[in-house]
Amino acid sequence: MDTDTRRPDEEIPFFQPVPTVDRPLSGLTVLVVEDSRFASEALRLMCLRSGARIRRADCLASAHRHLNTYRPSVAVVDLGLPDGSGLSLIDEMHRSSPRVPVLLATSGADRQAAATSAMAAGADGFLPKPVDSLTAFQTEILRHLPKDMQPRGPRKVDTQFV
Repeated sequence: MDTDTRRPDEEIPFFQPVPTVDRPLSGLTVLVVEDSRFASEALRLMCLRSGARIRRADCLASAHRHLNTYRPSVAVVDLGLPDGSGLSLIDEMHRSSPRVPVLLATSGADRQAAATSAMAAGADGFLPKPVDSLTAFQTEILRHLPKDMQPRGPRKVDTQFV
């Protein structure tokens, strides 16, 4: 006996984690394009602590393989990669359709110049390296998320620096 009461054209619901006060990035997938193991690991830990899933790429070629398979909610792209400039990847993702909802650049170089170049390429924001706190990481992502993807209510703020 068939007990499925859905209409044939109705989508099958799936589990989607909901952002919470403790995990404001739940339900998001973050693509980290970073060649430094230390910076990549720090971002991985911040993603996990924030509730986000993470995909990592250490060069442009690896990032393109990920983007051919997955559509991240957030991309954090280092500007200096071993096989080219992260600016070209940011520009490409900015012009793609559908666009990654949040494009962030990161660099340890001259912060003002790097941020200006990244914004000109289409980045939504900039995370200077090293990212000094979990709160700074979460805030930079959350301030660029569309309203329907943001957590509701107040957010717990971690005042410790990493």
